[in-house]
Amino acid sequence: MTLTEITTEVRNITGVDSTSVVSDAVIHDLINEAQYQLCDEANLLQGYATRNSVVDTSEYAMKNSNVDVTDWTLFQNNTTGATTSGQSLESMTRIYRVDYDGSICQRIGINEISDIADDSSMSNITTDKAFYIHEDKLGIFPTPTEVKEIKVYYYRLPHKMLIEAITAAASTTSSMTSTADLSIGMKMSGSKFSVGTVVKSITSATHFTTSIASTSGGADTVAFSEFEIDDRYQRILIYYPCWRVSERLRDLNLISYFKNEWLEQKQRVILERQSRDGSTVLTVPYNDF
Repeated sequence: MTLTEITTEVRNITGVDSTSVVSDAVIHDLINEAQYQLCDEANLLQGYATRNSVVDTSEYAMKNSNVDVTDWTLFQNNTTGATTSGQSLESMTRIYRVDYDGSICQRIGINEISDIADDSSMSNITTDKAFYIHEDKLGIFPTPTEVKEIKVYYYRLPHKMLIEAITAAASTTSSMTSTADLSIGMKMSGSKFSVGTVVKSITSATHFTTSIASTSGGADTVAFSEFEIDDRYQRILIYYPCWRVSERLRDLNLISYFKNEWLEQKQRVILERQSRDGSTVLTVPYNDF
């Protein structure tokens, strides 16, 4: 399904035909929120990223804070079709494995290493290296003394889906009112762009480049990204915006129905995912970031 198809379905089910009552942009935001929740709680999307360690440096920034992070190479083939270098890990929600020089690292808490300096023999670490999370940084313990590959496996959130007016320049450069909601790797669909075109880079607050040049210059309405989750889960996303739109309509019967359907269907996906991963018990989802 596409963003437009689910939006139409939500309007048909709730009977809200007028965009003056509920705009398309509001419904799009609700659909995105539903996909975020589902991906986060059911761990539907994975990725991994690499960078090299730095001698005598124990902590490595993963997300943009005071400075932009451009040290990681991302491997998320379902969205970009290739690796993406010079990136931060902005879409990451939690880490489930870290390798150092090809070997698995044990996860430890930052408090565990506060009193043992840099001597892992004084701890209960059972691997050559351990990792910890300190704010938005990945810590490697003991501190690396060589340049080796760090590989982080993580669960992540999907790209935001949106439909926006842009101006193409008959090249790989296009402009729009704001690029704030764009992210590298977003797939694009429009009359001036070939199938397989993705956002290659975001060069300013109003300009971005594409992996394939536009077929002609001029105004275009572009659908950015698409559902990254399995086809069988996409219809579940209808229930969440229907619930929230019903709240705006103050229809108590529909509110209760769609809320219950959303929560029930989401839980089924969570349990199915745990079953596929071999998990035998329910765990409380946590976020590293």
